Amino acid sequence: MGFRIQKDFFIYCIFGAMATFVNMLSYEVFYSFLGLPNTPSVALAWFLAVTFAFFTNKYIVFRSKGKENIHSLPVQLLSFYLCRAASGVLDIIIMFIAVDIFSWNHTLWKFISNLAMGICNYIAGKIFIFKKS
Repeated sequence: MGFRIQKDFFIYCIFGAMATFVNMLSYEVFYSFLGLPNTPSVALAWFLAVTFAFFTNKYIVFRSKGKENIHSLPVQLLSFYLCRAASGVLDIIIMFIAVDIFSWNHTLWKFISNLAMGICNYIAGKIFIFKKS
């Protein structure tokens, strides 16, 4: 059982790193290249990363294969977004304080914020969203 938990966490970390890449890259595009303000850039990047994370978490990380029907996917997706909303708010707060108030390096703080979100998101995904039936 211990090996299974470690393997699940390792796989989660790989796809979490990919979601972090999606988040950081899209944030950089919105903030640095398109010139959007910090907070909308964070929010848009969060949305793209969460969308990517839902599908990779559902089908690869947690291998959720319960009884699929027309209602289960939207319910899981809504639950996923709601659980991730808390970490999205955390991301916005961290980035607002670091970038908008203190003018610290936005790339470094986006990475730090993603680490904090990743820990929160793993716990939420494992316990609440994709629990094995």
